[in-house]
Amino acid sequence: MKMRLFFLLIVMTIASVLCAEQQQSYTLRYLESYPESVGKALVAPLNWNSGHWFRTGALVFSTGALYLADEDIRDFFQRNHSEFSDALMTSAKQFGESKYVLPVLGATVLGGYILDSDKTMDTGLLSLKSFILANSVTITLKTLLQRPRPSADKGKEFFSGKGFDRKRDSFPSGHSTIVWSLAPILADQYQKNKWVPPAAYGIAALTSISRVHDNNHWASDVFAGAVIGYVSAKLTLDSTPRLQVLPNPDLAGISLYFQY
Repeated sequence: MKMRLFFLLIVMTIASVLCAEQQQSYTLRYLESYPESVGKALVAPLNWNSGHWFRTGALVFSTGALYLADEDIRDFFQRNHSEFSDALMTSAKQFGESKYVLPVLGATVLGGYILDSDKTMDTGLLSLKSFILANSVTITLKTLLQRPRPSADKGKEFFSGKGFDRKRDSFPSGHSTIVWSLAPILADQYQKNKWVPPAAYGIAALTSISRVHDNNHWASDVFAGAVIGYVSAKLTLDSTPRLQVLPNPDLAGISLYFQY
């Protein structure tokens, strides 16, 4: 229920901001970009070259290799806990919590409007889209693949047990998906600030590792979530209209234009 209220608040905030700008055409283009991005992702393999297929194969191979090593990796992390690692990982995992991330995204859009910062608004809208697209994929895979979490001590196999159980939702990692769906957006939007890209990707890496450290996910879950989030972010950056607020001397005010 709380998550629904948070999401509703964000939608209302974005709608009010865009309507306040009286730019319904931008609102429409932004919303249309969601299915357009999905369509672009679905047909992309038809135009892939050998390099694309090689990278895809490498990702699939890496996921498979991690699957084979999942139990050994889990055992290694469980044998090497410390007070420092517990504190660090507890802090890191918060960056992948949707109950915190969604309100922050809404506040980013609203803050951009209040402060008259087009880049801040763009960052919020891009991040929200990447978040939604990535989590849609992850939630679907979680439901279909039915993999138990390592903490359940029921093995690492997929399609475990009979029927569908919401507790068998280990693959992919939701925390990893969330944080990696945002890191590339922040790194791209604020690339001129030299500390932002390494900080964004560093936090994403720590958040992902925390899920294995805390025995909540297998290493292959975390890797798959990171890939989904990263690809979603890159797709969002390449296929979403941008909101730019610039002076317009002809209108003696401001104007908006769209940029892909």
